Amino acid sequence: MSLTIGPAFTIPGYTTSAPPDDDSESEVTLYAADVVMGYPAFWSYYLAGPLGADRESGAAFAVTAADYQEMCAVLNDPERWPVVSVRLDRDAWLRIVHRNVEEDEALDFVEVRPGQPVKVFTLDQDAGSSTMTWAELLVAADLPDDRLTWGQRFILMLPMLDLQELPADAAEVIDRALEGIGAANRAAVVAVVLDSLNWPAD
Repeated sequence: MSLTIGPAFTIPGYTTSAPPDDDSESEVTLYAADVVMGYPAFWSYYLAGPLGADRESGAAFAVTAADYQEMCAVLNDPERWPVVSVRLDRDAWLRIVHRNVEEDEALDFVEVRPGQPVKVFTLDQDAGSSTMTWAELLVAADLPDDRLTWGQRFILMLPMLDLQELPADAAEVIDRALEGIGAANRAAVVAVVLDSLNWPAD
């Protein structure tokens, strides 16, 4: 596996503090990395990190240690922040940014709509109104897309769900999405995801 990402671009309004001057906010150069979604190592990494299925992801995909380490090196590169993109409705995009600031690494979900300020949801932080409900996720995953499959769209946006009570068919839907990205041994992954996202009813 030999990965090359690019081209470089910026997101107007998406700023972050970064060396050498950590006290000021500035737009950062990002690198288009949609190519990574064609590799099982990316989905293994995504299940292990953003979705919390660390131990279970290894059995979900047949990925060599060398390929996984190469994918980690690309996604965690502090010099070239990779971005995967999901088209939303009309001219709107969700840019998933691997924000590789030393000691402040995070995954930023940046919603970009023409004529509107960007909205940023940072995983593991208080996201407020930036998160999705289950119903909103299903609607977003169902949007027409000539680049990504339904399963890819669903899994990419799944970390944006806030803790909430999920419907009875949530396990079946997640399993179908995992099947769509080529995952095996899906039951274990589904169980972990449900446990992290589901808010049991009183």
